[in-house]
Amino acid sequence: MGNGLELMELRHLRYFVTIAEEQNFRRAATRLHVSQSPLSRQMKDLEDEMGVELFEPDGRGIKLTAAGKTFAERARGILASVDAAVDEAKGVAEGRLGTVVIGFETGSTFMGALSSLVAAFRRRTPRVGLQLVPMSSVEQWTALRQGTITFGYGAYAPSDDALSHLEMTRERLGLLLAREHRLSQREKIRLRDLENERVLLQPRQLFPRLHADIITAARAQGVTLHVTAEVNDLEALLALVAIGDAVTFLGERFAEPVTLTPAVWRPVEDLDINLSEFVTWPAADANAPVVRALIESAREVRPLPFVCRAL
Repeated sequence: MGNGLELMELRHLRYFVTIAEEQNFRRAATRLHVSQSPLSRQMKDLEDEMGVELFEPDGRGIKLTAAGKTFAERARGILASVDAAVDEAKGVAEGRLGTVVIGFETGSTFMGALSSLVAAFRRRTPRVGLQLVPMSSVEQWTALRQGTITFGYGAYAPSDDALSHLEMTRERLGLLLAREHRLSQREKIRLRDLENERVLLQPRQLFPRLHADIITAARAQGVTLHVTAEVNDLEALLALVAIGDAVTFLGERFAEPVTLTPAVWRPVEDLDINLSEFVTWPAADANAPVVRALIESAREVRPLPFVCRAL
C-alpha cells in the first residue's frame, strides 16, 4: 500500500469530486463522459491506495463517509489551486498576466508619448503589472540584452541588430527662457545671441549626443556657450529657467504646454537639431505576446508614420 500520493493523479481527484457532487456513479460517469465501470474501478483503486472508505451506499446512490467529506473538501482546494496555476501560466504565456518592466529616459514622462503608450498598453492588458525604471538609452540597451527589462523608451535608437526600435516622436530643438527675458520678444533668435547667457543643460551622461550636437552647432557659428550647470531633474531645470536664472534647450513640445508659466519656448534660426524618442525591444522577442502588445500600443499612439526596423 502506498502513502496516498504515489499513484494518485489529478484526474482521480476530478473524478472523485464529481462523484461526490452527483452522489451517483452513473450520473457522474455521464457528466465526465466516461464509462461507469472503469470509473467505479478507479475509485475503488483510490480507496485501496488511501486505505480508507470514501463512499457508502445510500438508497440507489452513494454518499460520502466522514473521511470522504474531509477528502472532498481538500480535493476541491487542490483542484482550484491547480486550475489557478494553469490559468496564471497561460496568462503569462499569452501576455495577459505577469509584470512588464519599461526602462525610460529621465524627462520622457514629463510630456511626450510615453504616458499615452502606457495608457494604451493598460487598456490592452489590464491584468499585467507595470514597472517603470529610469535609465539612460545605453543602460536600456544593456538591460534589454540581459533580459532585465522588457521595453525601453529613450532619446536614442540602438545600432545593434539584436534590438529593434520604433521612432515615436520628432521635434525641433529650441530655446526655453523666462517670459521676461530680453530675448523672449525677439522675432528671430540666433546662437550668437546666447554667447553671454548662462545655459543649463540636462546631464551629459544621459544625453551625450545631444550635448555634442549643441556644442558643435554653436562652434560652427563661432559661439562658445557658457554652460553653468547640468541639472538632472527636468522640473528643477524648468523652475530655474522660469525665474530667469538661465536659459536651456528643449524640444518644441514646450512651445504650448508652458504658455501659462513664466517660461516660453522660441525657435533658434541656426540651430538645426531634431529630438526624437524611441521605443526599443529585443528583436527575438517581437512575437512574444506582451512585447507585441507594447509594440501595438506604441503604433496606436505615435503621431509619426510607421517606421520600424528588424521586426
